[in-house]
Amino acid sequence: MIKKRIIPILFLMLPCFAFAQNLSLLDYRGEWGGHIGSTSYFGQLGSGVNNFRPNFGIFYRKNLLPNLTLSMNYEYIPLGANDTLSNNYETFQRGFEFFRTFHEISFGIEYFFYENHPYSFHKVNFNPYVGIGMGYILNVPKDENNFKTYFYPYVQVIDQFIPIATIPIHVGLQYNYNQNLRFFGEIDYRFTSSDVIDHFGNEEVEKTLHGNFTPANNGNDRFVSFKLGVSKLIVYRY
Repeated sequence: MIKKRIIPILFLMLPCFAFAQNLSLLDYRGEWGGHIGSTSYFGQLGSGVNNFRPNFGIFYRKNLLPNLTLSMNYEYIPLGANDTLSNNYETFQRGFEFFRTFHEISFGIEYFFYENHPYSFHKVNFNPYVGIGMGYILNVPKDENNFKTYFYPYVQVIDQFIPIATIPIHVGLQYNYNQNLRFFGEIDYRFTSSDVIDHFGNEEVEKTLHGNFTPANNGNDRFVSFKLGVSKLIVYRY
């Protein structure tokens, strides 16, 4: 009689044992991914014009808490503007333009509105998030403009290779396709520590054939990025 009762109980418990064993064999190590998009600069040149240029990046992300992640990021960021594309007559007449390619290394923290761990029991398809970070951008290799004059070549080299600090603030929406693959869209807005990303700032007067031009005192340069990306979870099975 006892045996007849024990056998059905054992059969009911077998799926639980199998599920627990499956979880114990999975080791979550974070996720890596990449994105493509476009970026636009906001500063002294080309006022009223969206100066979007294509960019891309890669990242590694790791959960600190179910809703909180730490990320390490690399991004290629081309920035440029052209006064002759502006509808403002004074800006158009000035005729300044620049183009620089930057490489950014940054660390960021993201907060997800729902648990972001791949094996969470609270599964959702769409997971919005917000984040903030700290990074540096370095100008390599292109640094072109039609108004800046360097009397000594080494000054241009120093100007080009001085790192610029950035504070990226972003919002995004992540789509959890399955336990291993995710897609996302993101908007980044970056504050910087420099007023001369466009080489026109810090109240330095630029003398040209069309006259002398003094930059407006409107704070440091900024830029925004729009991204679409994909990430893959790093999971080891033992």
